[in-house]
Amino acid sequence: MNPRDTQEQIGLFRDLPPAVSAAQIAAIRAEAIHARDAAIAAGVKRAFVALGRTLAALGSAIVTWPERRATYESLRSLTDRELADIGLTRGDIARVFEPEFRAPRRAASTNALPSARPQAA
Repeated sequence: MNPRDTQEQIGLFRDLPPAVSAAQIAAIRAEAIHARDAAIAAGVKRAFVALGRTLAALGSAIVTWPERRATYESLRSLTDRELADIGLTRGDIARVFEPEFRAPRRAASTNALPSARPQAA
């Protein structure tokens, strides 16, 4: 055995059959170390990918902020009638920038003009 092995590490291999050589133990240990290093590398890679996505989202939010703010102020400056014309209420203004926001659909007005012209006799 390697003199650098701790008693705990040596104890892990006590139950092995006596036919297991030191080279086989070293191979098992190297395989375990390789598996551990691969798991650590995968975890670090996932962390950096998540960090990259977070930074991209933050950068996008910073870049689009002035346009979003101008749109928000423009909508706030509209009258309730003008907002109704585009299918919004004053309460919808704060939610317009939410990704899942959809303006409510209104039923077609009964006062709508007919699309066909009357036939001349």
